[in-house]
Amino acid sequence: MDKTSGNALKRARNIKGITQEKAAEMSGCSVDAIQAWEAGSRRASVEVLDTLAIIYDAPWLPQMYLRELSSGVLSETLPEFRPGVPLPQATLGVLDKLNKFFARHSDSRLISIGADGVIDAEERPEFDAIMADLGELARAYEELRYAQQGGPGP
Repeated sequence: MDKTSGNALKRARNIKGITQEKAAEMSGCSVDAIQAWEAGSRRASVEVLDTLAIIYDAPWLPQMYLRELSSGVLSETLPEFRPGVPLPQATLGVLDKLNKFFARHSDSRLISIGADGVIDAEERPEFDAIMADLGELARAYEELRYAQQGGPGP
């Protein structure tokens, strides 16, 4: 994704190559609202995000926008990812993370750590490392989910 200026709303609109005026016309929102959302002075509703995602042909938009807005739990829950990664690269990214996860036997270790329902102080560092690996896998999954298909991108 080359056009990284501003927030996710502005990036998606720029990638689609439409003006704020055209976006307002297509969405039924005012130009002032589009400008305010892109400037971060107002927050777009979930309904507006859904509409703009369709207009901009950017299914990743709601997730990325909500992540950018949050500085707390939501930003930690929604993985940071790059939409538009070429499909072969995104596919290999997921497979690489999966292969490393299983090669380290992290699946078996996670079962062992969680089997008793308690993560003790001795298990905590390993558990946290496994969770970090799973976070990387979640990021790779989102990149695959929103991968660019069909040739060179923006």
